[in-house]
Amino acid sequence: MFNKTVLKNTITKKTVILTTVAALFLVGCGSDVNYKREVEGNDDYLNSPTLKPLIVPQGVSVPAEAADFYVYTTKTEGGALGKQVDIRPPLLPIPTIADAYANYNNGIVTLNAPANSGVWSSITNTLNRKNIPISSSDNNSIRTANAFILSDDEQQTVQASYVIQRHTMGGAETITVALNSLTRGAEDLSSNPLEVQRYVVTLFNAIMDDAAPPSARIPTNELKGNEKQEETNSASELLKDLKDK
Repeated sequence: MFNKTVLKNTITKKTVILTTVAALFLVGCGSDVNYKREVEGNDDYLNSPTLKPLIVPQGVSVPAEAADFYVYTTKTEGGALGKQVDIRPPLLPIPTIADAYANYNNGIVTLNAPANSGVWSSITNTLNRKNIPISSSDNNSIRTANAFILSDDEQQTVQASYVIQRHTMGGAETITVALNSLTRGAEDLSSNPLEVQRYVVTLFNAIMDDAAPPSARIPTNELKGNEKQEETNSASELLKDLKDK
């Protein structure tokens, strides 16, 4: 005889298991941000034995050496390996003002924009919003004190201070954003080009976001709606994968 009670209990147990696994998966992703910067996959190759020197028998000639396919003989010779490799792409400055141009070079973001764009006047608001204290300022220069900054893809805060300058000529202005110092704990990051670019460009893009005209903005309710839809789709795909397995 068909036992409805047994069937119901079985379905309930499977549902509980799927829900628990999904919850644990989502919690894990939410608390650990390393997945945003670390490569996925097996890294057993790091345990490969060290290459042995080539033994050439007497009387046998070998081709001339070339560096095109050089194989490193030690794990530290070629730089970071495995989980130590930062896979995050470098950030790029994004100007949001019409007739403006921005580029990043050697630790400095340079913006060329019309003098009436309102970018310079919005910088103070951006610094206040990001809790970056201003140590000194005038019409053409802003220096900040050290501020604690935590990125959404980092687990440790950094301390950063900035120098922002403006030069005007006719109807145009040039604004530069650069770091004065960058540290994480006792570690000085000012000589790390990727870290410098990340924190300089992040502040610059925040300034440009505040200076953007209303026509360049996405309505907040529309943005939240898109985020909720993406979360719903991700959860549905996860549950489907779990059921298939």
